Amino acid sequence: MTEDSIIDLVQQHRSQGGDPPPAEPNNPSQDMQNAAMMRKAQVMSENIPEDSAIEEALEGLLTHVKNKMAWTVVQLPSRGLLYEDGTTEVKLRPFTFADEKMLKSIPVNSDGLQVIDKLLENCVEGVDTHQLTPADRLYVLFRLRGISYGDDYKITHDCLNCGHSSELTLGISTLTATPLTQEHMLFVLPDSEQEVEIKLPRTQDENLFSSNEMLMQNMHMFIRRVGAVADPLVIEAFVQKTTVRDIDTLRRHIYMPDYGMETHFFYSCNGCAHKNRVEIGLNENFFTASWQA
Repeated sequence: MTEDSIIDLVQQHRSQGGDPPPAEPNNPSQDMQNAAMMRKAQVMSENIPEDSAIEEALEGLLTHVKNKMAWTVVQLPSRGLLYEDGTTEVKLRPFTFADEKMLKSIPVNSDGLQVIDKLLENCVEGVDTHQLTPADRLYVLFRLRGISYGDDYKITHDCLNCGHSSELTLGISTLTATPLTQEHMLFVLPDSEQEVEIKLPRTQDENLFSSNEMLMQNMHMFIRRVGAVADPLVIEAFVQKTTVRDIDTLRRHIYMPDYGMETHFFYSCNGCAHKNRVEIGLNENFFTASWQA
């Protein structure tokens, strides 16, 4: 008999009305071990509440938590133009204690992207989170942060003019999201005068534009057609031979799409009144409760 069998003993003890099973004969050592285990089982049986009692107690304690853990529907900035099934909205739920532990387990100076990817898998329904575009992904992350930790997001910024450090509070709910339009995906190039249809990179494609060299080298992979031509080899050759104005237009549409959540805001420095532009990103306060930040 092992320590792992103690739960079975508790169940046996209850089912038999508290009477212990007969010990194996002619084995004094085993008899003593069995007796000790049965005494432990009896103590556990008397002190552990029934499952129904535990559930009832938890129900009472978590009455006000249920609504706060409900799924929230949000509209994606891409508005269904980028996903094959036409996904326009997703459902989000706040982080749980288990999610929080996973976040806090990220080692210092390590790549936490895999943990964030796992968080998105756990807390987002309605889309394959790996297929999200970077703009949709950032928007979803900020909405998750808002419903999980609170609306206030603390940001520290040093004035670019005088160096004065300001403690700023950004209200996540005040951030606006510009919707994607069909015109962004279908447009005419300025020099070749060819109509181009593009697709936008997904989060899983980030390795294809991780540097300027990779960005230019793989641009053709995000072009569906040029004019009436959809042959990838012809499109790749077109990118190599067209003008820099055409290339700049393609680059801006593919890699810097004008949709999604605001990525910056402005404030006036208290020290010199200089107007500063602050980029909105993930900092050390992002996964921290607003009232603790």
